[in-house]
Amino acid sequence: MKKVPSIVVGIDLGNTSFKAVRLQKKGNQYALARVALLPNPRNPQDQTLPTEQVLAGLINEIGGLVKTSGAEVHLTVNSLNSTVRSNVELPNMTLDELRSALKLNSATYLRQNFENYTFDPYPLDAEAAAALMSNKKTGKKGGAGAAHGKIKALVTGIDTAEAILYFHAARRGGIRPRSLQLTAVSLINAFEVAQPEVMATQAVGLLDMGYFSSWFTILDRGKPLLVRPVQIGGKNITDYLAQMTSTDFAKAETTKLQGEGNLAEALARICVPLIREVRGNINFFEKDSDQAISKIYLSGAAMRSKVVAEALSTDIGVICEPWNAAGGLAIELPPDQQDLFEKNQATFAAAIGVARSACSDGVTAATPVSVAVV
Repeated sequence: MKKVPSIVVGIDLGNTSFKAVRLQKKGNQYALARVALLPNPRNPQDQTLPTEQVLAGLINEIGGLVKTSGAEVHLTVNSLNSTVRSNVELPNMTLDELRSALKLNSATYLRQNFENYTFDPYPLDAEAAAALMSNKKTGKKGGAGAAHGKIKALVTGIDTAEAILYFHAARRGGIRPRSLQLTAVSLINAFEVAQPEVMATQAVGLLDMGYFSSWFTILDRGKPLLVRPVQIGGKNITDYLAQMTSTDFAKAETTKLQGEGNLAEALARICVPLIREVRGNINFFEKDSDQAISKIYLSGAAMRSKVVAEALSTDIGVICEPWNAAGGLAIELPPDQQDLFEKNQATFAAAIGVARSACSDGVTAATPVSVAVV
């Protein structure tokens, strides 16, 4: 079992804002001690990554707001240059060997060639996962968790140059992060700790709407059976609202976040591909497993409105509702941060998730990606 840190900071490098949380160990429980939300000054229409200098300034500022001194720091990002694959069959190797094998032969294991990507595998079997975290082989041939010398794993990958950019920017900003996670994985970690009974006993969906893209995940009694990106995000809704109301982008963004105007109509028109993808994956899962998805849990800034939850519930045909990623945490925020957190709970889910993964031995607990030592 890994040693858990007493203080952990999770930083979500969002496309429109950076979110950070500070967790502190209090006896057998962690407390949410500080939160921060910092607008990202990048052009909202531009998908180009910020420079190292700009990122370093933002990371330094938000790190100061949550006080990273003495804390173990982990980063999470919703990258357009990334992939998450579940139920990937991998051979019996150590963590370092698996990372190298995926990097050199991604097409063999992932059925798609990813050039210059860095990968992290995490077995879905607890015994194999424990071995991998110790950089041992995942199991003996024919043994538990390694039938026929192979295991099933969740595999994440990100463009190596982009990952290095984040690490170098963080160090330039005075922070040495221990790991980098993808948002989709951080959300699974957050849900696992915030909703342990649901995670262990039910089949549910997680739908996170980022700015440029979204992630849909199906969890079946603790296992991430499906993780899919959808190239529809909050920006698409804002663009439609701006066009429909003949207003500027900033006003349309406010309308979306406050759940005003013709938001339900915008969702119905713009999110057709997203709804089709979610509904199609649910249908496939339910037919294959003969069980129903009980609920879809929503996260992301655009998802905090009741209008959004009601519209998605109607269009998808499954109850959709926002969830509190801070479940199970003691809330010990300073008075001036309590209102900020309450109004933006849905946006802090990934930052909380990447921090909590460092505090547990969960299914997708954080492991330092290989570029961390570059």
